[in-house]
Amino acid sequence: MGPEEGPVAFIDMEFGHVYGTHRKIVMPIEVGVVTYDPVADCAAFAGRTFAHDLEVEIWKSSTDDLGRRTGVMTTVANPGQGTGGLPYDPRFRLNRAGWREARAAASASFADLALFMDALCTRHDPAAFTFFARSMECRALDRAGFDLGPYACTDLQREVGAALGMKNFLSLDRAGCIIGFGKGAGAIRSNHYRYPVPDRYSPFLSPHRAVGDAARIFLLAREFYASRESFLEEAEAYFSVCDGTSACPRA
Repeated sequence: MGPEEGPVAFIDMEFGHVYGTHRKIVMPIEVGVVTYDPVADCAAFAGRTFAHDLEVEIWKSSTDDLGRRTGVMTTVANPGQGTGGLPYDPRFRLNRAGWREARAAASASFADLALFMDALCTRHDPAAFTFFARSMECRALDRAGFDLGPYACTDLQREVGAALGMKNFLSLDRAGCIIGFGKGAGAIRSNHYRYPVPDRYSPFLSPHRAVGDAARIFLLAREFYASRESFLEEAEAYFSVCDGTSACPRA
C-alpha cells in the first residue's frame, strides 16, 4: 500500500437469508468500508444498514479468546424494525405473498448497495478494493450492477494464507487475534497502528458488524504489508499458543 497506489477501500458486507425461504433468497443487510489514504496516512469510515421491514436469518459464529470457532448460532432479525435475537424455527415457511415481499425487499437492498457504492467512489475515489474472502461480496456487487473492472482487487485472506503456507483458510477472527485488534477510546488499534474513528461509527466496530470487520481487514493489511517478517513472526507465536492449548490446525 505505497503512496503511488492511491486510496484503497477495505470492504465487508453482512448478509441475511430471508426467513422462511430455506436460504433461497439472500440479501446484504450491512456494508462497511474503511478507505485508506496512504499519502495522508488517514482512514475514512463509511457504512450503511439496509433497513427493510422483513425477517432475515442471522448465522453467527461464536469464538473463544483465540478466535477459534466454538459453534454457530442462528437467530432472526428484522433490520427495518431494529429488532434482533428472535428465535429461529427451521420449519417456518413463507406463503406466496411473503415470497413476493421477500424478492422485492432483496431487490431494493441490492439497489441500496449500488447507491452506497456510487456515493463512496464519488467521495473517496478509491484506486483499489480489498476484501477478506471476496466471493459473496463480489457476487453482491455484480448483482447490484457495480463494476469492479476498473479497480485493482485483492483477496487478503488468500494472500495472508499463502504467506503462512496454510492448507485451509484463515478466519478473520483468528487474524484479528494475530494483529492484536482492539477498539475503544475513539480509535481502532493493532500491534503497531492506531487510527481514530468518528463517534458515529464507534457502536458498529464489533466483530461481525460490517464496519467492524472492514476495520479488522484494514489493520490486517497494514500489519501484513508494512512488515511482512514481523507479521509472520507474530502469526507463528499465535499458532504456537494454539498448539499448546489444544489440537489447533491452521484453519
